[in-house]
Amino acid sequence: MSKTIEGALRKGITFEELLTSLAGLSAGGKRLHLQAEARTVPYLRHTVVSWVDGPPTSTVSFVFSGADPHGDAWRRFTLSRKDDGHYELACFPTPFHNGVDPLSPGIPPSSSRRV
Repeated sequence: MSKTIEGALRKGITFEELLTSLAGLSAGGKRLHLQAEARTVPYLRHTVVSWVDGPPTSTVSFVFSGADPHGDAWRRFTLSRKDDGHYELACFPTPFHNGVDPLSPGIPPSSSRRV
């Protein structure tokens, strides 16, 4: 399912649009079910800047960098596998100072550099 999702990812769209575009996907006869964590809803208007694969020992499939609508902060989003075909989008609400650091889960927002 991760390969199917990866093939549908696009930069420059909002996370709301991303959820809509992924909603109709299926792989191996299984339909993809997506939901946004409740705390993520206020950040769905952020724009997808970039993404990387999640850690191999984690349920996180993708880590995203998302730019807020005003372009002065970025946030870390994750797409995690909850069970077979069920994924959840979550957002780390504390803003980062640039669009690269959200892709590195070990970097806390307070230590990210302004670019």
